[in-house]
Formats: sequence, C-alpha cells, structure tokens
Amino acid sequence: MIMPTLRIGMKPVARPSVNERLIATAVEICRSGLRIVARIIRIRRDCAWLDELPDYLLRDIGIKRSEISSVTRFGGKTDRDGMWN
Repeated sequence: MIMPTLRIGMKPVARPSVNERLIATAVEICRSGLRIVARIIRIRRDCAWLDELPDYLLRDIGIKRSEISSVTRFGGKTDRDGMWN
C-alpha cells in the first residue's frame, strides 16, 4: 500500500500514523491537566497571600476582603461598570 505524502518544500513528508496521533493527543491531554493543576495552585497561593494583607493595603489595591476569592479566580474590575471581568 502506498502512503499518501504531503510535500513541504522539496522533501516529501508522510502523514502521521494513528499511533502517533494517539500519542500526540495523550500528551496534549496531560499538558492540559498540568495547566489546570498549576492554575489551581496559583489561585490558592494568591488567595492566601491576599488574605494575609491588612485591610488598608487591600483598599490601596482596590479590593475588599470579601472579594479576594473572586479576584483570584476571575481577575480585576473593569473601569466602565465596576464589575469583575
């Protein structure tokens, strides 16, 4: 059986096999999972750090103590409507 090839420049390149695509997909799923875990760790770390700050510093930053969880998960306020973005 003749494998279809793609031409890039002057070198023919064979299509990746099913196993290669499966491995690439598995690697991407693992990377995605690691990014999710890293984000969760960062959110918890930032939440703990902000929770340790005194109220006057939180006011300087522009957040209230009750907003720490929202700020670490979803970002900052928009200037237009005062809502978290």
